[in-house]
Amino acid sequence: MEHPKEILDFNRQIENAIAGKTPEKKIWVTSLSFCLRKAALSIYLGTFKYERTGEMLVGTVLHRWLGETLEGEDVKFEVPVEYPLGNGWKLVGKVDALKGGYPIEFKFRGFDSGDENGPRSLDEMEEAPKLAREQLNAYLNMLDREVGYVYVFDRNGLQFKVFPVERDREAFEKFLGRARVVISGVQALESGNFPSWIKSRFKNECEGCIFRPICTAVESK
Repeated sequence: MEHPKEILDFNRQIENAIAGKTPEKKIWVTSLSFCLRKAALSIYLGTFKYERTGEMLVGTVLHRWLGETLEGEDVKFEVPVEYPLGNGWKLVGKVDALKGGYPIEFKFRGFDSGDENGPRSLDEMEEAPKLAREQLNAYLNMLDREVGYVYVFDRNGLQFKVFPVERDREAFEKFLGRARVVISGVQALESGNFPSWIKSRFKNECEGCIFRPICTAVESK
């Protein structure tokens, strides 16, 4: 069956849009804590804003609630930051809050997941989660600050515990190295090559990933 002129025109419009698409040269701080291949695919395909999980949406609602509840002149919420990476690329993010010049990250978690190796309550926590420290350290370096704080909230009742995080320049350099891996992955995709050499960071990361069918199809060849 031959397609009508309207559909043929629409097909050409889509093809032209795809052919003329240039990935935005920015890498989100949060994406560097996870699979770098996913980050590269996300940038290349422009899908980052569609990749929010249920867990992330819960956090967004609670962040918004805190912002509306505590809003005032002495505290700023969702503060945008960026750091140049060269060749037009930049590292970007949003600090959850700035209070008196101190960057603050809010993390919401439950303690009834059955994780035998993790803390079962806020009282058992001795330090902020690793990824929270990693991301806050990136913001400390991007903002040239020495100390920030991670607020961990128990979603069951919203009790919280505060953990200081000191700036670590060496860890930030390694973090920037992860950004360079993502850039290499995007450049490979732009040249028609799939970055199979980039591996997931965590064991179960591929489960539920929107790019899993793509990676599976390529790696099965």
